[in-house]
Amino acid sequence: MQNVEQCPKCEISWQQEITITETFISQGKSPTEAARLGKLYGCTPSTPKKFSRNVVGIEVSSQYDGVSYWKCEGCKTYFDRWTMKPVDPKWEVGI
Repeated sequence: MQNVEQCPKCEISWQQEITITETFISQGKSPTEAARLGKLYGCTPSTPKKFSRNVVGIEVSSQYDGVSYWKCEGCKTYFDRWTMKPVDPKWEVGI
């Protein structure tokens, strides 16, 4: 998500507060198992990662194989993934 940590419009957080490894520990995994699972997501001590929240990635198959738009669950605004500028949610996929 291009390291965007919050909505450009309403500023609601788009990331969990704790790392992926810490999330697994909070769910009862041992530190060793949590580190192993976190690493599957690319979360290591040198590259900490966090799960997303309050944001939905939208794929439009005719445009790109991956997320093309983000929808903020706070303000319901859609953003172009590349420019992070708000877009009309009625693009050609008919949302």
